[in-house]
This record gives sequence, structure tokens and C-alpha cells, in this order.
Amino acid sequence: MRILHTADWHLGLRLYRKEIFEEHRFFFNWLVNLIRERNVEVLMISGDVFDQANPSNEARVLYYEFLKQLIDIKCKVIITGGNHDSPGILNAPRDILRMLDVHIIGNMPENAADEIVELKDGSGELKAVVAAIPYLREPDIHAITREGEYEDKRQQVRDAIRKHYDDVAAACSAYTVPVIAMGHLYAAGSSTSDSERLIQMGNQSPVAADDFHETYKYVALGHIHRPQFIAGQKHIRYSGSPVPLSFSERGDRKIVVELNIENGEIAQLDHEIPVFRKLVRFKGPLEEIKEQVAQYRETGPAKAFGELHIEEEKMNPAIYGDAARFVADFESEFIDILNYGISIKEDGPRMSDIAEERTALREIQPLEVLTRMMESGGLPPENQEIIRMAFLELLDMEDEMEEE
Repeated sequence: MRILHTADWHLGLRLYRKEIFEEHRFFFNWLVNLIRERNVEVLMISGDVFDQANPSNEARVLYYEFLKQLIDIKCKVIITGGNHDSPGILNAPRDILRMLDVHIIGNMPENAADEIVELKDGSGELKAVVAAIPYLREPDIHAITREGEYEDKRQQVRDAIRKHYDDVAAACSAYTVPVIAMGHLYAAGSSTSDSERLIQMGNQSPVAADDFHETYKYVALGHIHRPQFIAGQKHIRYSGSPVPLSFSERGDRKIVVELNIENGEIAQLDHEIPVFRKLVRFKGPLEEIKEQVAQYRETGPAKAFGELHIEEEKMNPAIYGDAARFVADFESEFIDILNYGISIKEDGPRMSDIAEERTALREIQPLEVLTRMMESGGLPPENQEIIRMAFLELLDMEDEMEEE
């Protein structure tokens, strides 16, 4: 029996203000072809199907269109809820989808046995069992542990997660086939990217590798977007997100994990997902970045997305307007610029340096404070005049509002 493990789709996510539905469509088409080629019988999705609790119509359509493709090729699907998912949204069509061999566990059920999904081959022989455990929310934590027994909230969270995984393992004890656990949580030692919203007390109560019961022969985790093993344990791993969800993931290798179960043993095989759209980050002074972006000529299935990290030696307020105009006016058939940021290496003048030794700031007029700051920063006279005029306009607007 062949099973695929994936997670953290985040359908509906915007990379800055750009939707990435194209990337997900490309991934789904690639994944369906892989399932056909490898004769995969089961797909496990370990949480964060959607990016928002109330996903857009387009995100929902994409989700159901993909499920329809899997139903058509008779691939069993197991989906668990993540911290981004709404249990109500995931669970709403659960009963109907179960008749089509799509099993959804959006939140923790009352009985641990309801999280168990049996995997049988075409002849009806039981090959494995999946403990499909969703993200445990605050009410689940309180239901599993007694609040009064804990002074340390972090320890309560960790103990609750461990106890629940133990309870589900106990419910699987009668099976003699391999047991696979699905989960959505933060495990100790995980390497995160900029796109994760940290869970379990903001990373302060991570689950350790030895918190997972020995019953579990493979633990298919979601939440962390970089594929990785936990504490060197090859059977406990994150598959990672299938597409980059932030520019910090631009160099990450994106995969889905294949599990091949034969004679009671689980063998793993990684399948690298092709890059559909490149994310490119440019760094340096604005004038150098302008040249780098203008010379960018790499092509791919979709136009690249760019991010600018502008680094200037000295403070010059004009750089902010120049950067904004450049990004707004930039056009290219090879790349779209989604975002930019500006950092100044040299510290600007401090307020304490502006006033003379015996002069209180309250004794100086606002325009004089501004003038001293600009002079201390070494701004050219023409730039000082532009900023001075804008500042006077703002003061006039404030006076008009007070009069009203």
C-alpha cells in the first residue's frame, strides 16, 4: 500500500497582496499525476487546508475541485484540522464525503476511537491504521487536563497533547498492522519560517519526540512549513508546505512524502515538488537594486515575485518617495515586485542631541526641532525645503481641525 503525506496548503493565502491560487492549482495537477503514476491509494493532509477560518469562495471551490479529482481516481483521503482551519467549515460536509471515502476530522471528537481510520487494500485486507488527530484547541486542552493541577500553563498544554496521543494509541492497541499518527502542532527543535503563526503558547510548550507513543510507526506532522525530521527521528517528520508561503521559504525544497507499507514495514520516499513560481529577494542600495531588477530575465511557468530589501548608508527622506515611485511604476514581463523595505545603516540624530545643553525641548518651536534634526542628519538644502513645506501643511491641517 502506498500513502502520501502532505500538509499546510493554506488555500486563500495572500503573499503580501497577491493571491497564490495559480501555485496551488499547479501543485494539485502535479499531485494528481503523481498519485496516478505511483498508484497511491491514500492521501493524508495534516491540517491547515485553508489559510483563514472563513475561506473565500475561490479557496473553497479549489478545495472541492481537488477532492473531486481524488474521488474520481478512487484515492482515499484523510484530512485533519489545523490551527488556521475552522472545524465547522471542514466538518460541514463530513458525513457526505465519508461515503465517498474522504475522512475529515476537523476537531477533537469525544471518543478517541472516532479518530481511527482503517486502511485496506483492493482485496479488503487491512494494511495499516491511521490515528487522525487534529490540532488541539484550548477547550480540548482543558477537557483533557484539570486546570487546577497545573501552575505552569506550558506544561499543561504539553501534558494534554501527550495524553491524547497516548489515549488514541491505546485505542489502536488491538491492531497488529502499522499505526500511523497524524498531527498538527509545534515539535521541539523545529526550524520555522516567517509564515508560521506559532501555536502552543507561542512556541513555549513544544512537544518532544519522546512524547509520541511507541505505537506510532510514523508520525505525519503539519504546521511547520519546512520539511524536516524531529530530533533525528526519521519516523517523526513534517512534510512542509507544498508551495512557498513567504519569501523566507524561497530556497526551501518542497516535497510530499510517500509511505510504502509492505510486510508490516514502512519505507519512505520523498517526491520533490517542481517550482512553479520563483520568489526573488534583492538587497542593496536603491540604485543598485534598480539595475538588478531591470536585468532580471529568468523565465518559468509563471512570472517571478520580487521583494526589495533597500539598504542605505545615510538617512535621506527622499529615498522613501523614490522607492515607492519605482515600485509603483515598475513593469516587466519577467517579475512583479510585491513588497519593499528600507533600512538605514547610519543612526539618525537623536532628540537629546538636538536641544542645546540648557534648552528644554518644550521651549523650541516644532519647526525648529524639525530643522535641527534635518541639519544634524546632513540632508541637502533642497530636501530640507520639501520636508519643511510638507510639515507646515500638516500643521495648518491640524489647526483647521481644532477650529472645527
